[in-house]
Amino acid sequence: MLQTIREKFTGVIAFLIIGAIGATLVISFSGMDGGIVTGNFAAEVNGEEIPAINFQRTAQNQLFRQREAMQGDITPELQEQIQRQVLEGLIRNEVVKQFVRDNGFRVEDDRVMQGIRRQEVFQVGGEFSYDSYVMLLTNQGISPEGYEREQRAQMEIDQLESGIVASAFFTPMEYRRYIELLAEERTAAYVRLDPAILASDVEVTDAQLQSFYDANNNLFMSEESVRLEYVAVLLEDAKQQVEVSEQDVREYFELNPQRFVADDQRKISHILILIDDEVDEVAAVTIAEGLKTRLGQGESFEALAREFSQDTVSAPEGGDLGWALQGDYPEAFEDALYTLEPGEVADPVRTEFGIHLIRLDDLRAGERKTLDDVRAELFDELRMQQATDDFYALAEQVDDLALENPGNLSVVASETGLPLRTVETFTRSGGAPLGYSPELVDAAFSVALLEDGENSALIELADERAVVISVAEHRPSALRPFTEVRELVEQTLRNQGGSELAQSRGEELLERLEAGATFADLAAEFAIEPPEPAVLTRASPEVPPEILAQIYRAPHPQAGIQSFQGFGLRDGGYVVVRLDAVTPGKPEAIPQQQRDQRKQMLAQQAGGAAAAALIADLRAAAKVVIAPGLFDQPEPL
Repeated sequence: MLQTIREKFTGVIAFLIIGAIGATLVISFSGMDGGIVTGNFAAEVNGEEIPAINFQRTAQNQLFRQREAMQGDITPELQEQIQRQVLEGLIRNEVVKQFVRDNGFRVEDDRVMQGIRRQEVFQVGGEFSYDSYVMLLTNQGISPEGYEREQRAQMEIDQLESGIVASAFFTPMEYRRYIELLAEERTAAYVRLDPAILASDVEVTDAQLQSFYDANNNLFMSEESVRLEYVAVLLEDAKQQVEVSEQDVREYFELNPQRFVADDQRKISHILILIDDEVDEVAAVTIAEGLKTRLGQGESFEALAREFSQDTVSAPEGGDLGWALQGDYPEAFEDALYTLEPGEVADPVRTEFGIHLIRLDDLRAGERKTLDDVRAELFDELRMQQATDDFYALAEQVDDLALENPGNLSVVASETGLPLRTVETFTRSGGAPLGYSPELVDAAFSVALLEDGENSALIELADERAVVISVAEHRPSALRPFTEVRELVEQTLRNQGGSELAQSRGEELLERLEAGATFADLAAEFAIEPPEPAVLTRASPEVPPEILAQIYRAPHPQAGIQSFQGFGLRDGGYVVVRLDAVTPGKPEAIPQQQRDQRKQMLAQQAGGAAAAALIADLRAAAKVVIAPGLFDQPEPL
């Protein structure tokens, strides 16, 4: 029950530490078993199997995202690396699920369904739609039972996260050291040697250009491309052709009366008596009964809650839990709650969290929306439903015609009335207006289309589009002539030379400064502006992040003595830094509100670290066996 109460103060914490735990867990919409039974498994964790289909779906999802990010094919080595990372995530997820199960973390059915009802993906017009819920899961090959099982597991893991964060702590010494580092100021000056400027000083000959071109042909190859013909089916076109009548809307409204009635809401207060080593259940019930007697004698519920309730969140508010819907609380709690009239207090109720005295403060009946309230929404909804049906029907027809008429999309266009369009240049990185998708690229450069002249099967794209394609012309990758890329070769050599000059001149400048020269002494010789020192913080916006990070990595100088550091940049530049002084941050100089925020942040970091350490320990202690042949590595990890 207190999961709802805890959310009042753990929601932000759970969000902030999700990186620590979430990075190691792979509970996802695409990674569930969906209730599918197979004899295959990807791994066995402490004797319990991870179904192969879990691994396959999650790996395919990750590979798809990686291809989209890279806009092209990925190497076999990277593919295997991603698959191994996915499997490791599933293994860690499994050990955490086993841990929360074995340690008594439980979430009731009502709470699972309440959480699902609130997920926007399953809502239509702002309300939960069971039909949409089943349809979306079915389209993903997932059963409702499998999805609910995974949601329950995630909620139980959330309970674990909350407990770890709540128990995290740090010492005053650690906090002071944290502030000293976080608010540390550094007085520094720096110069940057720009390779782009130095590149103009680099001399290159025709012989060097030709030699570099001959030795690096791979840098100057044209990209393989094709000219595509395609026929597209667009949901937006289908929407524009759909007409919905007032009668359609009225009939739908009348056939779904319960959908347009909001659930009743109850405003609740409670007093919680915990059951622990010092207070057993009998003693807790006795205390609660005594408090109810005092309430009957006229004492204030709010005052007794502040004094006796052990719910640390609601007690300061007089026991106020706010408004709730049915399903927000455990069954025993709600059984008592739903017998009450406003103002009444129930007899003591036992839940997994302790003994409760529950008062119903107010009742807000669900309101029924009128047709006028939802008319515009239903017009849009019915129009989208019909358009979606029409879209898929037309897409199926296009798919059938494309397969029946290989190499001849003009028949598809004429039979459907859709235009035949062309993409002049489509590469393995995609091409406008179709964009990029792995399925599209795979089809465009497949043997079936390139060599056999076939049409593709229907390919669904983003933005509610579906296409069939054929290749009208194939242009293999070829070495571009030297005359065509001469300027590119020259600029490449100049850039390399500029980076080399920045490195050599920067190292010489650093050596001269360490020998006792100043920036002013060397300004003319090295064509630099003598820099002015500035007091920097870790967030100084005027300094590029890469340079600022190096300034803060530099060792502390001795008191009154300047120190110098030199380092290369990712763009080929070189930076020389003079560090004058380091001043530790002072906690007392930071406003109280900021100190409190930073204490909370430090506690969250400590909780995140503790959670990550727990997961690492569970993983290390687990007995894991990888399915033979999954990576050609059948040995136990």
